[in-house]
This record gives sequence, structure tokens and C-alpha cells, in this order.
Amino acid sequence: MRVSYSVDGPVARLTISNPGRGNALSPSMMLQLADGLREAEVSGARVAVVAGAPGRAFCSGYDLAKLPSGPGEGTWNERFPELTAMLAALDRFTGVLIAEVSGHAIGGGALLAAGCDFRVAQSGATFRIPATRLGVMYPLEGIQRLVALIGLGRATDVLLTGRAVSAEEAVAWGLYREVVEPDPLPGRVRALAEDLSERAPLAVRGLRAVLRADGVVATDRVRALHSEWTGRCIGSRDLVEGLDAARERRPPRFEGR
Repeated sequence: MRVSYSVDGPVARLTISNPGRGNALSPSMMLQLADGLREAEVSGARVAVVAGAPGRAFCSGYDLAKLPSGPGEGTWNERFPELTAMLAALDRFTGVLIAEVSGHAIGGGALLAAGCDFRVAQSGATFRIPATRLGVMYPLEGIQRLVALIGLGRATDVLLTGRAVSAEEAVAWGLYREVVEPDPLPGRVRALAEDLSERAPLAVRGLRAVLRADGVVATDRVRALHSEWTGRCIGSRDLVEGLDAARERRPPRFEGR
């Protein structure tokens, strides 16, 4: 289980590989992804492609086997520092990020895909955020970026129902740039990456910085609400039940406490 890194000219490629776990991200893999983006920056790469190893999932999210089993406490950053570090690395990278969504993007995998600047998906891939099926909050930046990408109504649908959004529906929403068949996907992403790498670097960096910052501006009230409800969810019995149910592949029995 690892995130591999390679660079070819102006294009870096980071591949998530966790066989048998749907390319789920362990804490160490999140740090590897953050390190890979830093290496890409140092190498002078202008574009970084984030992909999943071959299989049904691009990334199935946070590896539940690596999550603590009992209720916790503290802020989101204190509870999930590796996830916070990965998300921060997406914002620090000054080039363009492309998610090559070769399969299902679930939970943290959906968060990772949404954190990229472009998403190109293969047909049959779904986008799903099962926060309410687990009993956990979603990172504030992830909520805001999703709203910026698809609008409040659709983000409400995705976040509260936890349903799987098809690739075709996602492209109609503007969440995915395009949907292609599996075989041409890597070539299509490479062509887009090479095209973007030829754009004026300063203009790309400036526009990207402004666009990304505009989607994640939060008032003090919003941050306070997110902090309050994150703490309540992290410390709840419902979260324990949601994670146990997911591991045992059964419906959860939530009690609201």
C-alpha cells in the first residue's frame, strides 16, 4: 500500500495503490501524497495527475481499518492530521492538479478528486460521500469546494443522502470535465496535462490561486458551527456505530447520541 510518484517532463503522476482495499488511503499514504506533491513542485512540474491503481475504485476514501474504533475528541485537524496535511498540499501546489478518476471516488477519495482543478472520469465511475452513513462530519474546505463546484442544492443532495452520483450525472453538473471510456482515459488525461503545461506559468498560478481561494472563504460563524458539529460527531456513539457497521457490511443503527 503506497502512493508512487513519477515525473515526465512538465507532468508529474501520483498513483494511489492499496490492493484489496479499493485504493483506500491510510494515514501514511496521505503523507506520501503530500510529499509527492512537494517533490513535483521541486522538480518544476507544472501539472500533477492524481490517479488510482487499476481496479474498481479511483480511491475509496480513508481506510476504515486505520481509523480508531472508539469516540474521540478535539478539532478536525487534531483528529485527522494526515488528511489535513494532504488537503493543504493540494492548495500549496502551484501547478495544475488533474484527477484521473478511473473508478469510484468515495468519501476521502471524492474529497481528493474535488480538491483537484480538473476531473476526467471513465464511464461507470461514481462519486459518493457517505458522511451521513458513517456519522461523521466532512471537512469545511471540502464542503465549500463542493458547493462552489456544483451549487448548494446539488451539494446538499450529495452530502445529506450519501448517494452515488454517476459519471454522466457528474459531468452534467460540471463536477467532471468529461467522461471517456476506460481505455482512452490515461491518454486523454495526458493530452490535457501537456496542453495545460504549455500555458503561461505565472498566469496559471495567479488565476488558480484566486479561483481556489474564492471557493473556500468562510465566516467566523461558519467555522464555529463546523467546529461545534465536528466535535459532536467525533465524540458520538453514532460514529462508532457507523464505522462498525461499515466494517461489518451491515446497515447502521443510529440513535442520535
